[in-house]
Amino acid sequence: MICNCAIIINLIMPTMNCHTDFFSGIIVYFLLTSAFSGIDAVPSPTPTIIVPIESSQPRPSSPAFYPRGRDRPHDYTIIKEEVHYSGWRKVIRRSVNIDPSHDKVIDFDIIDQTHTSGGAVIVFAWNSTSKSATIIREYMPGPHRVLSGLAAGIVEEKHSSDEGVHVVPDPLVAARCELEEECHLAGGTWYRLTEEGVSVPMDKYVVTEITPYLVIDAEHVPDPRPLDDEEDIEIVRGVSAEEILQMIREGDFNLVGGWGALLALEKLRELGEI
Repeated sequence: MICNCAIIINLIMPTMNCHTDFFSGIIVYFLLTSAFSGIDAVPSPTPTIIVPIESSQPRPSSPAFYPRGRDRPHDYTIIKEEVHYSGWRKVIRRSVNIDPSHDKVIDFDIIDQTHTSGGAVIVFAWNSTSKSATIIREYMPGPHRVLSGLAAGIVEEKHSSDEGVHVVPDPLVAARCELEEECHLAGGTWYRLTEEGVSVPMDKYVVTEITPYLVIDAEHVPDPRPLDDEEDIEIVRGVSAEEILQMIREGDFNLVGGWGALLALEKLRELGEI
């Protein structure tokens, strides 16, 4: 095929002039394309075609994907725990058998933020009239920086909604108390930002689990609960959703505060607030 095309091209080329150059060029192109189409070669990779999802069309909902089930059973066994330090937080040396068939024991240093099983709470406060949030700025001793954040705190025994003999700490009660103490706000409409009864582990090596909340249209409290002794908090009002996102991208929130804010913004979108 290639030889035949070469003969034809040799016949055509000498006769080409200014009037026939264009059409002759097309003929040569198709002859060469046909000639080389049968040659074995490494194919070029197929390009990835990205089809944008139209914002006007709702995305199909699907259940969460857990390859082996949420909170799947496992064979890891805690052999022993020793408290290596106990102050505002505890450092626990936890020895875990991670491979019972070979009796393989690993020691982990675990942080307990609470000294109780109540966990912690975090609250995003939103005003539906001004379309803005109330956040806080405070010194954070870990990063040794003054950063933005949300009202947050530990769920303690005093945060109980049960007046009976068995006192059960209530995350919602704790969240209301922290909002009043740190943002000088109370009341409003409250939304839990996880499934009912679900709290989220703070970190791989931390015992504490967090329950996040959104509150809309809480009102100013003129005489709020006092702050804890170690807290020095500045209240920042009138922060837009766009500013919150920018602050998260710029590293002005710690990880937990940014996570709580993102969950709240997603809920506000669902409610049509933003």
